[in-house]
Amino acid sequence: MRVVMDGISGELQSYSNSNLQIVKQTKLLAINAIIEAARAGDAGKGFAVVADEVQRLADRAADIAVRFQDVLVGRISLSRTMSETLVDEMEGVRLIDLAQSLVQLIVRNLYERTADVRWWATDTAFWQALEADANSGALAFAADRLATINKFYSVYADLVLTNAQGRVVASANGAYARSLMGADFSREAWFRAARGLASGDDYAVGEVTESAHHGGQDVLVYSTAVRAGGRSNGAVLGTLGVYFDWQNQGLSIVETEAALPPKVAERTEVMLLDGKGRVIASTRAQSLFTTFDLRHENRQRGSYYDGQGNIIAFAQTLGYQEYDGLGWWGVVLQRTEQDDTIRQALGMAR
Repeated sequence: MRVVMDGISGELQSYSNSNLQIVKQTKLLAINAIIEAARAGDAGKGFAVVADEVQRLADRAADIAVRFQDVLVGRISLSRTMSETLVDEMEGVRLIDLAQSLVQLIVRNLYERTADVRWWATDTAFWQALEADANSGALAFAADRLATINKFYSVYADLVLTNAQGRVVASANGAYARSLMGADFSREAWFRAARGLASGDDYAVGEVTESAHHGGQDVLVYSTAVRAGGRSNGAVLGTLGVYFDWQNQGLSIVETEAALPPKVAERTEVMLLDGKGRVIASTRAQSLFTTFDLRHENRQRGSYYDGQGNIIAFAQTLGYQEYDGLGWWGVVLQRTEQDDTIRQALGMAR
């Protein structure tokens, strides 16, 4: 709309200028005619009247041309300014809503992970396998139980059960179970966090990171303590860590859920940032785990132009129920459409 109005404004400006030039020439001819009529004496009196009338009409045409330019061209200019404002506001709002929707979608998904780990930690198979008098059969049953859970929860890369000292006693993922069995996880951040929780009602969550135990796969680990009798105040027998498959799930959010048309996707980067501004998911692989300088100016949502032809829309998670969302952000960076490209598409010469 803005480009079309620019085209109309340009055409009208050209017409107005041409009209004023014709008016000037007409007035000049009328003046010359009056002079020649005066030289002709009585014979030119009738022609002088005509020339005078032509001059008067030229003056009126000049007034009309000036009013035309002031009113019509001025209003088109005002409309263009309004369209600029609408473009900025509407485009910003649309992209902000997209950013908000995406970050809320993943946060709601992750809220369910906090429920999963706390629920599963109370499973009889797990706390019985970690009791001092547990036999190999109890450990095997716990491993089978983990594998069964993981079979129906494709969002997890693995579920790992350790004893109180941090030794792995069972793993859900058959591809890694053999290498993980007996491994010392006592230095793992998620184990230490889970071991120190005050109650079975609590959980711990780390940062998106590559898991050295799972072929460098990007994961997000939620963990809690496994307690005697499955009671929230029971003695700590071990820990349960659930490895959320961030590598695939995060990419699904920014690519599949964003659902941008191909032409729009070509000039758009969709990202998720953690609370530190680190890019943890992006439609542009090169951006992963870099730091994005988001100029949010203490706003939870908004948009701005970066001075390089891009509009950047952002929204911070609102959390979900008691899950605070870790301060994550949804960000959409979109290269704005250039006027020359639009003109070409509309077949409008500049």
